[in-house]
Amino acid sequence: MRTRPQDPKLQFTPKSRDEGIVREWLVTNGLGGYGSSTILGSNTRSYHGLLVAATDPPTERTLLLSSLDEDLTTESGRYELATHQYPGTTYPEGFRHLAEFRSDPIPTFIYRTGDGAVVEKKVFMIFGENTTVVRYEIEGDGLFRVVPLVNCRSFHVASAAPRMEQMDLPPEGEGCGVRLRSGCDLFLVSDRGRYVPKELWYRNLEYEEERRRGLAWREDAFSPGRFELSVEGHQTLSIVASMDRSSAARTDELLIREVGRVERLKGDGRRDPRFRHLSVAADQFLVERGAGKSIIAGYHWFNDWGRDAMISLPGLLLTTRRFGEARAVLATFAGAMKDGLLPNDFGAHCYNTIDAALWFFWALHRYWEYSGDAGLVRELFPALLTIVDRYSKETPGSFSDADGLIASEPGLTWMDAKVGSEFVTPRAGKACEINALWYNALSVMEAFSEELGEDWDGGLAEKVEESYHKFWNPETGCLYDLIDRKDPAIRPNQVIAASLPFTPLDAGEVRGIVGVATEELLTPYGLRTLSPEDPAYIGRYEGGPTERDGAYHQGTVWPWLMGPYLTARMKAGRRSKRERDEAREILKPLLGLDGQIGVGTICEVFDGDEPHRPGGCISQAWSVGETMRAWSEDVMAGARKRKEQ
Repeated sequence: MRTRPQDPKLQFTPKSRDEGIVREWLVTNGLGGYGSSTILGSNTRSYHGLLVAATDPPTERTLLLSSLDEDLTTESGRYELATHQYPGTTYPEGFRHLAEFRSDPIPTFIYRTGDGAVVEKKVFMIFGENTTVVRYEIEGDGLFRVVPLVNCRSFHVASAAPRMEQMDLPPEGEGCGVRLRSGCDLFLVSDRGRYVPKELWYRNLEYEEERRRGLAWREDAFSPGRFELSVEGHQTLSIVASMDRSSAARTDELLIREVGRVERLKGDGRRDPRFRHLSVAADQFLVERGAGKSIIAGYHWFNDWGRDAMISLPGLLLTTRRFGEARAVLATFAGAMKDGLLPNDFGAHCYNTIDAALWFFWALHRYWEYSGDAGLVRELFPALLTIVDRYSKETPGSFSDADGLIASEPGLTWMDAKVGSEFVTPRAGKACEINALWYNALSVMEAFSEELGEDWDGGLAEKVEESYHKFWNPETGCLYDLIDRKDPAIRPNQVIAASLPFTPLDAGEVRGIVGVATEELLTPYGLRTLSPEDPAYIGRYEGGPTERDGAYHQGTVWPWLMGPYLTARMKAGRRSKRERDEAREILKPLLGLDGQIGVGTICEVFDGDEPHRPGGCISQAWSVGETMRAWSEDVMAGARKRKEQ
């Protein structure tokens, strides 16, 4: 009998500052706004803060509330619960009082003092609002104080805090607080106790992660005053930081509502608990965009990206049967199409991608297979025809050659990192995964045309399939990464080609690709972007922007690639129970959230070299989505395909 899998580790008792400072928590509000810090409550990034508001959802994210510094004064002394890094020192050392952190169902910190007092702190956002609530339960006797540290800046860059204009709050029932203005309004209110105005500046706060990344890492923060509450025995206190509400009323009800929402996200209690917890992480990427829906590529710093959204959509939304939201995301991106292209960076209105529109066919096809919704296929069919028409001729950045294959300009595939004005992996010409995606798109059109009763000429797909044989490299037993200027570098792009539902590769070629990828690219956390045997391989993703961008696709491990790898591995075999058990073991570190930065989620990248340190964004949409899809489809065989080659 198989042992029931255990919950992933979402509870921590850090024994030191160094142990706790490397784990980070995240809450979101469905608008692109969020709250995040380390499990010690000590900010190590310019992106950390209790309220980072999306002022133009899901973008224009602005740091408003950096932290809340708490202390409890009892007969035996003053216990400071906050932790900050300043030049040459850490002060206060509140981490010494942190007895436990847990993230399920919401981030919770439990502090214990030397005289037996207990402070429990819960942090959550109100869904659909730029509002963060911090709720305290205090057991003990004494004076509890909370000092807010505020700012008003882009979340990207640490800087000196602007001068805040303080304004009186109109009385609204019980509570107290202040309204601040510096570019936007920020309400800081409490449901009980008293507010004491006292302006203070906190100078030279240091963010260690930004220093390591070669970015601005020192700043000042402003405090307008403090909240105070006398405690005898047991007492609760809520602090609300918001752009949207000026009252701290009903915070208990809001907490119950948010906990219930998180529990519902977990879905079917019979599913693996690890998958259920990832379902909560999956929800954090789904955001409003206008009247529609979109998918944030990663937290903390990414906008909604077309390529990432299409790749991650099946795992995030289809395996959890959120078909309505998936439909809305597909419609949003289809509506933003321009010149046959989907936006690369939606927030920046950039269309510099050759593959996002091709991944759109994959995502819509997966949606159709899961939901059976031919209505959306019919609605989007004209957009699909437009894409095919443009790609079969010329798009901004690509053209269709006489052999039917697509050649693109430098830097338009997913390996698009630049150092200065130069692309590190330009991949100009005919790329293996781009042309496999092109063949897949043409085959999807044939399937859709049959479903809708539309005429379709399959001649171009046959031509592309025949021409695709040029990619086979008999010397390595796998694909060239690029032709016509043949590039034999062993990269994971060929695994993407092998994994597609409609692939121009035969079964023997798929087996060859999987064998090479297993031998040279596979790690416990995903696939390397370049074989370690290649002279251009870089095994550590570290340093400033130049060093990190230089390593980004030159050996760095990407967890999202584990999805295509396992799908290709299943195609190479017979999907037997033994093969699915092997896939289960391969996926275990990612599904079990081993080695992660973010609690309860999966990060962007890992080092190519052992011990494969995590890096990049703490929570990445396609890392989570492809892990969920591979688990559901390839390990559990949960999705039955109706029309697949």
